[in-house]
Amino acid sequence: MINIISEINKKIITHMINLGEKMELGEMDLTGAVDNTLTMVHEIGRDMIEMFIEDIEKGLLQDEDRKSEWAVHCRNREKTVSTKLGDITYARTYYRNRETGAFRHLVDDILDIQPHQRIDKGLQEDMLLKAQELSYQKVVDSYEDISITSRNTIKNIVHKFPAEHSSLDRLEKPQEKKKVRYIYIEADEDHVHQQRGKGMLMKLVYIHEGNEVLNPSSKSKTKRKRLIGAKYLTGLYTNNDELWYEVLDYLEDHYDLDFAEKIFLVGDGAPWIRAGEELIPKCRFVIDGFHLSKYIKSATTPYKGYERKLKDYVYGGKKDFVEAYFDTIEGNEHTESELKRFEASRRYLLGNWDTIQRRHEEGFIECSAESHVSHVLSHRLSSRPLSWSKKGSENIAKLRVYTRNGGSIRRLLN
Repeated sequence: MINIISEINKKIITHMINLGEKMELGEMDLTGAVDNTLTMVHEIGRDMIEMFIEDIEKGLLQDEDRKSEWAVHCRNREKTVSTKLGDITYARTYYRNRETGAFRHLVDDILDIQPHQRIDKGLQEDMLLKAQELSYQKVVDSYEDISITSRNTIKNIVHKFPAEHSSLDRLEKPQEKKKVRYIYIEADEDHVHQQRGKGMLMKLVYIHEGNEVLNPSSKSKTKRKRLIGAKYLTGLYTNNDELWYEVLDYLEDHYDLDFAEKIFLVGDGAPWIRAGEELIPKCRFVIDGFHLSKYIKSATTPYKGYERKLKDYVYGGKKDFVEAYFDTIEGNEHTESELKRFEASRRYLLGNWDTIQRRHEEGFIECSAESHVSHVLSHRLSSRPLSWSKKGSENIAKLRVYTRNGGSIRRLLN
């Protein structure tokens, strides 16, 4: 220990002298001093860890209990493990068990390093956190002083992520179930480009108890809000029942459903979303405002000033007026694409009429699924021209949801 401290002191003193000399010559400013000091700190950190491991190794060689159980087979077998400090390289002794004949690097057992492990858990955690936001290549490029240079290494770590731990049934169950009048489920999907074959539909469902203003005292007209108790679920889910039973299990584990008056399920009306209404008790499906506005706009694009009128008809429950609007514009001249757009809007607005009018029910609040899909999924999966494998896209999506649900990556890696 004294030797380690002495070596560190020497490095620090040398570093301070060099900084002073360069400052006097005008060759160094504050930014340069910080950069150089960070490099030195990492070097010292690596030296400390390597010296620490060396001391453990010496202790093992001198330990009498070890000698009685494990015989030295060979010495100085070098291993390099990449960490957030950089590459740590150390020499190991290979031991043979006197009774069973098994071979082990005992220092690796103490360090919890697996036989072929090249990256420690701390760096793996950091790589997974960065892979949520950055391409695999950019994750690799963000590190210095490590021997990991291939983006395939990041890909392999992502593919090994235990994605099943992102499921809602892995969340800690409360001692007492929550009692709330209204529960909200919002759902939407992201279209992800697949490397081979058709595109993939990454589904996103999240459950919450309403929203609250983040800064009520702010003078800004637009108040930022956040969802209360939001928990997320995502995946490809080719079987819709599997998704909705997972949602139902979460609701039953965390909420007093006898106390709840309504559970609002909000989305664009896709069949996989509507399927949730059949399984969730007290569920009321409602068309979300984003897609509703989208179809109203699509139906009125050639007619200036009519978007506001049609919106008033739809939101006001004036079905006869909506039907009359579409009947009227059918007699006008339109392109084939406009006619198709009008027909799609008509089918959507009139075909979902009852679920649109449920927006007036007590307790309903506007859905934010479109922005959530953008932030939770699209930001990484589809906003850039990327192609994904099923495994990679789903694991990245589940990783992003896992951390948003408060999950600890380090705990999964242990």
